[in-house]
Amino acid sequence: MDRLEFLRTKIEKKELPTYVYGYPSKRSYRVFPQPLRITDVVEQASRSKQINIYIHIPFCRYRCTYCTLFLTTRNRQATQGAYVARLVEHIARYGEYFGDREVVSIYFGGGTPTLLTQHQFGELFAALDFAFPKRSRRCEITVEAAPDSFNNNLLDCLKALGVNRMSMGIQSMEPGELANCGRPYSVEIAKAAIEAVIKRFSHVNLDLIYGLRGQSRDSWNFSLGRVLDYEPQTVSLYPVVVRPMTNILASKTNNPELFFSEAEKYEVYDQNAALMESKSYRQESFTRFTRITGDQAYRQEVSDFEGTPLLGLGAGARSYFGQYHYSTGYAVDRSTTSRIIKAFSDRPFDPEAIASHGIRLAPDELVRRYVLLGLTLSALSRKNYAALFGRVLAVDFGEELKALESLRLVNLADGDVYQLTHKGFKYSSIMARMFYSNTMITLEEQYQAV
Repeated sequence: MDRLEFLRTKIEKKELPTYVYGYPSKRSYRVFPQPLRITDVVEQASRSKQINIYIHIPFCRYRCTYCTLFLTTRNRQATQGAYVARLVEHIARYGEYFGDREVVSIYFGGGTPTLLTQHQFGELFAALDFAFPKRSRRCEITVEAAPDSFNNNLLDCLKALGVNRMSMGIQSMEPGELANCGRPYSVEIAKAAIEAVIKRFSHVNLDLIYGLRGQSRDSWNFSLGRVLDYEPQTVSLYPVVVRPMTNILASKTNNPELFFSEAEKYEVYDQNAALMESKSYRQESFTRFTRITGDQAYRQEVSDFEGTPLLGLGAGARSYFGQYHYSTGYAVDRSTTSRIIKAFSDRPFDPEAIASHGIRLAPDELVRRYVLLGLTLSALSRKNYAALFGRVLAVDFGEELKALESLRLVNLADGDVYQLTHKGFKYSSIMARMFYSNTMITLEEQYQAV
């Protein structure tokens, strides 16, 4: 199937692939023939004087029905303490190799990072300050949170430590939908949490999910409206994704009438985009809308997409260093996840074996990654492509670009940057799949979760 036909067919069928936030996905990772060494990674990072840091906190009080993130709900104090202690060691050891680089962003993801104590956050920030002392003037420091996972004292502590961006999953403002998600707290707690973070932080991102079990158009519009009443700087709106090994899969299989169809999700998306524009939010990706002007609302993602190395710390964290993309083993099953977390906490840093799972990308895959992710963020530059790869974008991807232009999914701004149209943002996940190599498609299809 040629590229134009590929796009046209999938758009006409209203296919809605999983939102693409990285390439390749973790489902393409396999066990390395030989463990990855730190010297391999240092060599790949030699071109960059900057670095992004991601710290994975894999602890949650509960698992939401749609969640496939790497986490455990077996959150004992000793387990958490041992994990944080190992993170502190890894920060110090990686600082020996990358501490001279300018830190563009630091992101605490999860899981639920705000389950850590003030003392544990203090330990981690002290380690980061010592090991990575050079910070970009605009260094973005983000912590993810759940509404029922913190108190005001913890928020004050995070602000004092330098956190300047909070990202919180709200998902719904309807009690029944929260219960269907497996979230055991009230809407009043969610409201109080929103007020608390907006009061303290200059940049707050709030997540909502449409297409949840039992959700109606009216209830979705109600949730979105209530969140917008708080005027957060950034709002991320995700269609629910039904993946294997989640509770929501069985629910949808048994009661499909309780869920939006893919076509209905696209209709809700159209309403969302129009409403966000009317509220003066600028669309930055398929999911993200922001009122921030003159800058991106998620610098770590943008910097990573542009090629700045990403150092992932902790069990489940992914690292991107040029050709090498790596992590621990991926798992959703709680017993497997717990074993991986324990193995991370028990094992000292070993420069001869920093990762067992991952992939080494061929040069062609690095090119595809740059193009795919650049388009996703509506910022694919022909000049930058030529400078980075020494090649001509229109020659390498002429058929794909002509298909995008033919369907009016992109505009060429100033003769250089391919930017997404409204239609392009809408179908950006389909567009991204067009750039997947046959190798990555096969690896994903053959992947078996544990």
